[in-house]
Amino acid sequence: MWSLRMRASKIENNKEKHISGAEGIYSLTEAEKVLKNFLKRALEHPKGSPDKIVLTVERIKEPIQKINTLPLKTVLCKSPDEAHEVVKKYLGELGISEKALLSAWKVIKNYKMRGAALIDSLSGHRLEPDKERGVRVSRIQMDKKRRIQIFKKIGKLSTEPQRVIEALTVASKVASCPEIIAELCVSDNPDYTTGYIASKLLGYLRITNIKNEGQDIGGRAFFVKTPSDIEKLIKFLEKTPVIVI
Repeated sequence: MWSLRMRASKIENNKEKHISGAEGIYSLTEAEKVLKNFLKRALEHPKGSPDKIVLTVERIKEPIQKINTLPLKTVLCKSPDEAHEVVKKYLGELGISEKALLSAWKVIKNYKMRGAALIDSLSGHRLEPDKERGVRVSRIQMDKKRRIQIFKKIGKLSTEPQRVIEALTVASKVASCPEIIAELCVSDNPDYTTGYIASKLLGYLRITNIKNEGQDIGGRAFFVKTPSDIEKLIKFLEKTPVIVI
C-alpha cells in the first residue's frame, strides 16, 4: 500500500501560506486516478490558485493499524455565538479549562498553520515544537464499507459528505490517542461554516454555523493531558499508518 499526499500553498510576503491538502492510503493501481483528483482539488480551491503544489507518493512499509470510527452526530446551531457556547459546554464537561479553550480559539482565529496546535488541557500552553507548522495528522484512510455507510448517513445533512468523511477519519485517529482528551476544528474554507468537536467519550459532533460565511479563519487544536510524551504523540499522529473501520 502507498501513502498519497497533496499540499498546495501560496507565496505571500516571501512566506508559504497553506491553501489545501488531501491524502489517503491506496494501492498503486489507484494512485494515478487519486493523484489527478488531488491535483484538480488543489487547482480549484475556493481560497485561490496556488503557487506551489507538492504531491507525495510513499510506500508504506510498516503494519497498518486499524481503529474504530467515532460515532457521528450533528448539533444544529443558529449562530457562531450559540455554536461557541455548545463547544464550551461539551469541552468543559471533559475537563478542558477555559484557558485552554481560549488558547484554541486564538490559534483558530489568528494563525494559518498546515497542522494542529497541541494545547495543554489545563494551562492552555501550546506544546508542539514547531508553532508555525503545527502537527499534521497523516497516513490515514477510511475503510470503503465504512465510507459508504457514512455517505448514506450524512448525505441529507451535508452538501459536502466527502469533507465530513475526511474530517471524521482525522478525528478518529486523533481520538484513539490516550494522551488527547478532545479536538476542536474549524474549516479554513471561507464557504464552509460547519466545525466539530471530537473525543473518545463524545464521538464526532458536527456543529453548524461555528463561524460566519466568508470568514477566512480556521484551524485545529488538540487538547492534551499532561504530562505526556509529546515526541511519541507527534510520531504516532504524523507517521503511523491507520485505517479507520
